[in-house]
Amino acid sequence: MIVGGIAIMAAAGFGYFSGGPASGIVIPTDACASPPPLTTYQGVTLQPLAMKAFKAAQHDAGQRIPVVWSYRSCAQQQVACQNICGASGCPGRCAPPGKSWHQMGAAIDTTQHGLDTPAIVSALKANGWCEPLLTSDPGHFSFGGCH
Repeated sequence: MIVGGIAIMAAAGFGYFSGGPASGIVIPTDACASPPPLTTYQGVTLQPLAMKAFKAAQHDAGQRIPVVWSYRSCAQQQVACQNICGASGCPGRCAPPGKSWHQMGAAIDTTQHGLDTPAIVSALKANGWCEPLLTSDPGHFSFGGCH
């Protein structure tokens, strides 16, 4: 559904956003020109609905969830992709700027410690977070479901 140039839809797997049943995640038509609404807590920046789910997961885990990245601007995504793939990019491995759930404020990257702590992983999953990129981007969790 498009509302004022902003699509409201569910998170999709594979690190890129696309259609799906409504989950309340705000997806701007152009995330680089107009980022979604964001809120910050303990250095983590996410959309309000994703933040609510993150806080619930942290509560359920009984500990702070270590986050390396949450929201990334389009410029930060460009640098991240260059660091991962080189100047030419690597489709399927790094979402281009404006096409990553990080630009939607609906993704986090946790540390290896976070991945190795069952209470953290299960709390994230129980609160609507999923791991769509298990082999290519371990530690990446998207909010809203995997397809």
